[in-house]
Amino acid sequence: MPDVPASMPDPRDPMHIDVDRLVELAAEIERHRHLLRSAADGYRWRVARRVEYLDPPDRDMRLAHAERLIEALMIDPVRHTDLDLDAYRAVRDGAPIEFDTERRTYALRRPGREPLPIRPGLPEHRLGVIARLAGLGLRLEQIQVVALTTAQGVAPPKPPAAPPQVNRGTTKPSRRLRQTGQREHHAEN
Repeated sequence: MPDVPASMPDPRDPMHIDVDRLVELAAEIERHRHLLRSAADGYRWRVARRVEYLDPPDRDMRLAHAERLIEALMIDPVRHTDLDLDAYRAVRDGAPIEFDTERRTYALRRPGREPLPIRPGLPEHRLGVIARLAGLGLRLEQIQVVALTTAQGVAPPKPPAAPPQVNRGTTKPSRRLRQTGQREHHAEN
């Protein structure tokens, strides 16, 4: 049977890999790691001081957990191969980004080009915020808190099914019973 060429190139084929893109991604990964190096080293030191008196299995477990937390803040060359580097750099460098309320996304306005959408909760936004905070000199614990909050996707708000009902008076049951009793007493008089 004769060889039949595929109609679409296989993206895993080494002949179709964009080498320039990989070099650019590798440079951004190294810069991201460099920005986080000081915060990560300080965090490792603090964790090591906290666990130095624990039994070796507990100490090793906590040190390994600290390393996993640090690694979660890094750009992974496998998971983040599709990272939009322009969006990442815009967030990292603090470019003036506006929030578009209709599309529920950030947008970087660029002269002579289409606005670049940067969706909250996606890796470009999350990793850019992490790198920006590390560049400002924040501790890793502070960066982790912000990373957790920026990792949350923004869901569109759901309109209420019916207008909320507002009742006058107190919400405490014991007061409600007492007020009802006093109203009945005043009505009788």
